[in-house]
Amino acid sequence: MSRHSVIGLHVDAALVIELLHPREPARREEFGRSIDESGIDFVVLGGDRLDAGDASHPTIDATVAATVLARHTTSVGLVVADTPVRDHPFNLARRLGSLDHGSHGRVGWLIGSPSVDAAVDAVSVVRKLWESWPGDTIIDDAERGIFAESERIVYIDHAGTYSVSGPLNVPEPPQRKPPVFWRPVNEAGLMTARRTADAVILADEDAVRRYRAHFDPDAARDQVLLIDRHWAPGGVSPLTEADGVVFRGATTTTLQALLDAVRREPIFQDPRRTLRDRLGLQAAETVLSGGRSAFPIS
Repeated sequence: MSRHSVIGLHVDAALVIELLHPREPARREEFGRSIDESGIDFVVLGGDRLDAGDASHPTIDATVAATVLARHTTSVGLVVADTPVRDHPFNLARRLGSLDHGSHGRVGWLIGSPSVDAAVDAVSVVRKLWESWPGDTIIDDAERGIFAESERIVYIDHAGTYSVSGPLNVPEPPQRKPPVFWRPVNEAGLMTARRTADAVILADEDAVRRYRAHFDPDAARDQVLLIDRHWAPGGVSPLTEADGVVFRGATTTTLQALLDAVRREPIFQDPRRTLRDRLGLQAAETVLSGGRSAFPIS
């Protein structure tokens, strides 16, 4: 699948609280309409909590914020930042999978964790769980009284940092595997990002060049490289090395200027529906092979 230049917007906790204030319903409706019309590919929610691990400031849970925005948007991707330190991988798989269903395939996951090993294992668990209840098992045959071919729902029997039997109690998400975003902070994180992530957020174009030089692109898995960039009024500068950019620093007074700047760049417009499509990612790989049936036919 061909790629366009990807653009994302990091929405920090203070801006989320202002945009989703329960006494200002018109504000969230206006934001949803504006963000869709701008052509931005995704918004990142909750990322600032991963940056500093600071829970002292008021926040709205990223999944809750994404759920509200899913109600008021139709095309923009919703990337939820969360860590397996805070939420068990089973709960993450269930919440993100449910949100992917509710948003018709627009969800992504920005993972953060002080332990690289725990993060890698959590991603493995979540991807297996998403696959444990195949979407095509739901046949909804009212005449025969059969909702799903339940014998095809399987245990994942995962043993690692997390031990999870499964299966998930949510059917496979519309994207099969909502894309996983990774923002490496050290060399170990860079190595892990190559093996684990669908989208990698790097500091600048020099970091993108070094990343690509270090890993053989022909041998690597499908991956999107993005630059983390503070936005200032004055337009959207072109990218030369990365596949796209994630802007941060927008406030209620500068947000509309950013959306207007993006809107003037037709290269950022893309009507494709799912977040995987918007990122230009290939179809998700199968990670489970066989597996014990959770509901075997006697």
